[in-house]
Amino acid sequence: MKYSILLIAILLVVISSCRKDTELTKALKLTVAATIKSEENLKISSEGTIFKITNKTNGSSYQAVVQADGKAVFESITPGSYTITASHSISAEKYTELAGYYVEDAVNFSGSADKVEVFEDKTVAIDLVAGKTGNLVFKQIYYAGSNVSTGAVFRDVFLEIYNNSNQVIYADSLYFGQVIGNNNTKPNEYNLENGQFDWSKSIGMTVEAGKDANLDYIYAHTLFRIPSDGSGKQHPIQPGQSIIIAANAVDHTNSYESNSTDPVTITNPELTVNLSRADFEVNLIEFFRPTDNSAYTPYRFDVDNINVPNVDVLHNSRGKDLILNALGRDAYFIADTRGTNIKLEDLKNYPSPQIRQVIASTDFYKQLPTSVIVDAVELQHPVASNRVPKRLPNNLDAGRTFVPGGQYSSQSLVRKTLKTVNGRRILKDTNNSEADFGHLQKADVSKSASSFID
Repeated sequence: MKYSILLIAILLVVISSCRKDTELTKALKLTVAATIKSEENLKISSEGTIFKITNKTNGSSYQAVVQADGKAVFESITPGSYTITASHSISAEKYTELAGYYVEDAVNFSGSADKVEVFEDKTVAIDLVAGKTGNLVFKQIYYAGSNVSTGAVFRDVFLEIYNNSNQVIYADSLYFGQVIGNNNTKPNEYNLENGQFDWSKSIGMTVEAGKDANLDYIYAHTLFRIPSDGSGKQHPIQPGQSIIIAANAVDHTNSYESNSTDPVTITNPELTVNLSRADFEVNLIEFFRPTDNSAYTPYRFDVDNINVPNVDVLHNSRGKDLILNALGRDAYFIADTRGTNIKLEDLKNYPSPQIRQVIASTDFYKQLPTSVIVDAVELQHPVASNRVPKRLPNNLDAGRTFVPGGQYSSQSLVRKTLKTVNGRRILKDTNNSEADFGHLQKADVSKSASSFID
């Protein structure tokens, strides 16, 4: 009798297991309904919108196009958690006709949703909005760094900002920095449904009337400013030209003196770059220097090149240098407050939402309104199962991007060329970094043709 009961129990476990395996492998239907929303409340058909879904576990991706009924259908996908991105482009001529005023270039709409659970046939609604596009954009982002034993590790990273307009733009008093976000995928009462921080629950949180703490603001863990002599015209960027901001403006292809008795050595210069002629440098030595004249040892690798201007350091809540996350768990922004009465350095700071008691060691993050952001780019890990919740609102970046080689690969992200007008490259800016960027096999600081991609 005991053996019979045991056999029955085993059979039930096997049957249950088979049923679960079948449920996890059966084909499901996902329908995505698209709505295009414009500031002018125009009636814009979503037909032709391209949807891409990516399985967050195995990285498999599928595409579908919205039909006349406003829906895209994925007929046969495996169960799982998915990221959804959407893009729709309207020609300048068509948008001019719809809006009743002239626009020079195509208008791009984007939308996304993260952590969409699909374990049965499902319909999801996605709104697409026109992203913010500016005259200044990130052209190249070298965040991955180079080999830890033969390269420069994290020391050789840089950001390149490009003038995408046809007029001179001055970089004076331009802000840039990094956006904090939750890198933990575990559910938490202080997180949004997609797993990202719910900033409305941060201690002391206040926002302008009618604004949303998560949609209308970003929260920076670093904030820097291009210096100015007061004229506002000290640092011109010509149309189709750029500036490079280095974490450490030294020649990383050669050994150099550090802030200690031990020099920094390099064994394979082919993996890294010479940043000694960068336009600006981020140096935090004076930012961290104690004001009470107590003993202070500067960070060994934060070497100050006196021939390269330092940016103003306004806020830094982590790291002893400009550290770009080599895993891709980061987001960057450019902000311009000229023409407003906003000073970002004077804005409020908040702890992350899961902090319930503020103590001396608590990190704070600067609250910035999205209205002053002229460009933002979000990264992600190249491996789908290692990705973390999206941190930028869709109106700043509806997608995310990465270098395929991952950390310490020497690869850099580069914004694609949309078109060339009279020899000036106009870079692609659809508000979807997944579509806007490609990569170079090795970062390029030359600003020449080799530093662009088509």
